[in-house]
Amino acid sequence: MKIKIVKKTENKLLDRVELDVEIEHQGEPVPTRDAVLGRVAAEVNREKNQVVLIKMQAKYGIGISHAIIHAYDSQERAIVVEREYLLKRSGIREDKKE
Repeated sequence: MKIKIVKKTENKLLDRVELDVEIEHQGEPVPTRDAVLGRVAAEVNREKNQVVLIKMQAKYGIGISHAIIHAYDSQERAIVVEREYLLKRSGIREDKKE
């Protein structure tokens, strides 16, 4: 799996960096959200709990996926700004089971 940051935009108002990422995985299955988050977090020097995967879309037949990711300055800021279901998907918040 190779990760290439196609576009990097700094959003100072929300204390985050918005990334468009291209993931090359030819001959391999589509990578998991967890694997992508870990690699991108290391790439932008953030902890894994500061990175939120917004959208990941695999392109059929060519082994390339496209992802939109927000990397925050702190976990607390991510919790304030992002929607609850995205935080759960990214592993920042846990499901509360009754």
